[in-house]
Amino acid sequence: MSHLHIPDGVLPVLLWAPGLGLALLLLVLGARALRGATPQRLAYQSALGALVLAAMVVELPLGPLDYHLTLVGPVGVLLGGVSVFQVVFVANAILALVGHGGLTVVGLNALVLGAGGVLALPVYMMCVRRWGAPVALTVATAVTQIVSGALWLAVMAAAMHVQAVGPHRVKLVAGVAFPLYLAGIVIESAVAFGIARFITRVRPDLLPGGAIPVEGPR
Repeated sequence: MSHLHIPDGVLPVLLWAPGLGLALLLLVLGARALRGATPQRLAYQSALGALVLAAMVVELPLGPLDYHLTLVGPVGVLLGGVSVFQVVFVANAILALVGHGGLTVVGLNALVLGAGGVLALPVYMMCVRRWGAPVALTVATAVTQIVSGALWLAVMAAAMHVQAVGPHRVKLVAGVAFPLYLAGIVIESAVAFGIARFITRVRPDLLPGGAIPVEGPR
């Protein structure tokens, strides 16, 4: 839902060009911030980036439509905000090169997904000590999808406004997009819960703070 599967020439230049420029600027700033990253860290980030790329390619049928997982919530928790933005930018650029969305929307896709991904780790850290890793990762992913999905809807609304689309068509798009938005939140959160359960059993040290146990009653 939060990945814009839009070919080139559909969105107006006034919308996608500033988005691409801002995404490139953030990419440069992020590269500077991670200048001292170790080779092991880069390999870890690359592996998770490949996982995001693979998830975005898989199509989950939802009635007449298909949904593409993003895994931005779990990856945002595992990598942090700066790295997850780099991951989603590169993943969307690769997908655009193979015809999965246009090149002109790479910047908007990175901003939409990255905005949610940046929130994943702070939300997780606020929840994990009280509720444990699986629930915390689920909540963080839900917040990620709510934010990214809302931005997706905002981009579509802005595009329709710029192109002076009639109100009947706006209602039609909203009627299809909003249920898919809600379904995306549920699907991504459920997948995140399963990922967290798996990680806490096999490699709890990968999660921020390790496997923090749930607080008992006081």
